[in-house]
Amino acid sequence: MTIRILQSNELFDNIQEQDLPVMLHCLGCRRQSAERGDFIFLAGKSRPAVGILMSGKAQIEKENIAGDAMIIGTLRTGDLFGETYACMGADVMPVSVVALEKSDALLLDVAKIVHTCRSACKFHQQLIANLLKILAEKNMRLNRKMSYLSHKTIRSRLEAYFSSQAQSRGSLSFSIPFNRTELAEYLCIDRSAMSRELARMKSEGILDSRGKTFYWMKK
Repeated sequence: MTIRILQSNELFDNIQEQDLPVMLHCLGCRRQSAERGDFIFLAGKSRPAVGILMSGKAQIEKENIAGDAMIIGTLRTGDLFGETYACMGADVMPVSVVALEKSDALLLDVAKIVHTCRSACKFHQQLIANLLKILAEKNMRLNRKMSYLSHKTIRSRLEAYFSSQAQSRGSLSFSIPFNRTELAEYLCIDRSAMSRELARMKSEGILDSRGKTFYWMKK
């Protein structure tokens, strides 16, 4: 199970299955189990590490000055997390990762990833290249999200998002990875207000939807 999950993770692209056990030993990885509500990372307390969720489901949260938790993202089995903060060299994690159900995570020391070992393991350069690619892609996605949030109104954020999705897929019909609550959180807008705006856009013939599939009619 562990090997299959690792092979599906982009951090281990182009690394041979037979190299994975040796690599895990070389990187000094450790397992961390968590029950529902337990912290895998606790903001301000946990040391940064590159994490892979091996089982279960978790949530990335950040508290504001009032102590209210803001959901940054949801993690599912096989997802990578914590790599940005680990590569920054921060002393502690600025965000928390909390288990939404019984979960198991694999934690890797980023210093052992970016610095090749004395054995000069052949997979190390590939691992570094994979990590750089992941960081670049996450930066690109963050820039894209910020372009949506630069719009002031709910409709303009929705239009910017849907237009981008249609363009990237080369089709006016496309599926998105979010349900309604997740979409509102992603675009930083109120869910009820977003639902009303979606209803108005549908009545105006701008879009139609079935679940997570949208039909964008505005060219």
